[in-house]
Amino acid sequence: MRNVVVAALLVGLCPSLSPALEIKNVRPTFGPSGAIRGEVKALPGDFVFLSYDIDGLAVEKETGKASYVTSLELLDPTGKSLFKKDTPVDLILQLGGTRVPGDLYITTGPKQAPGKYTIKLTVTDKRAKDESKAITYPFELIPESFGFVGILAPTLGIPGQNYVAQFNVVNMALDSKKQPNVDIGMRVLDEQGKPVSSPVYSRLPKDIPEGIDVQKENIVPLSYPLYLNRPGRFTVEISAKDNVAKKDASVRYTLMVVDLATLSR
Repeated sequence: MRNVVVAALLVGLCPSLSPALEIKNVRPTFGPSGAIRGEVKALPGDFVFLSYDIDGLAVEKETGKASYVTSLELLDPTGKSLFKKDTPVDLILQLGGTRVPGDLYITTGPKQAPGKYTIKLTVTDKRAKDESKAITYPFELIPESFGFVGILAPTLGIPGQNYVAQFNVVNMALDSKKQPNVDIGMRVLDEQGKPVSSPVYSRLPKDIPEGIDVQKENIVPLSYPLYLNRPGRFTVEISAKDNVAKKDASVRYTLMVVDLATLSR
């Protein structure tokens, strides 16, 4: 028992025994609070969004304030730094603890060279004698082709919500009239992989938003609304077929609709 008491006193007296700074739960997502993306193979013009948690921050006892700096850096396939940005952060952790969520994103250029790039994130704790922690996340930029970029798809919803998934269709082949011929569909599947409702379809050029000229810029922004009428775990599948180029593209992600009644019990 005496050894246990001594150990407890040492923990209280030695700052070095406080929780070590960590960056964890790093995951690519489709935007803020977005669905998990999985392995990132991005087209030029797409963004790469990462969510993560910072844990083990030093917190001022009286105020609950944490002070740190995030440094975001993008490295090209040769390891050369393309840019670096430092962001100072001051937060009051009003729920206690030493953990805060974080996110970052980088936007690739529409004509950026394909290859394997690396995102480097460094967190420096200003209240812990500038203790730093760094992680890297590799991703592949693939050559220009028909597909999706800029997908924004929240991973959570609640019954009664009007949920919207947003995305852009890019690099469409144009026909003799200088117009695309693309069929786009969205369907929602249950946990067994069975459709829960009729698919929703769009066709280009008929459904191109007003003001979009695909001859000037080969990108069409679209969105699909969903009325979330019941809780459950679903898979949203968005697919597109370029009838001129005979090419297909698709994306799938998980949508969780949470029953608030169960959370209040």
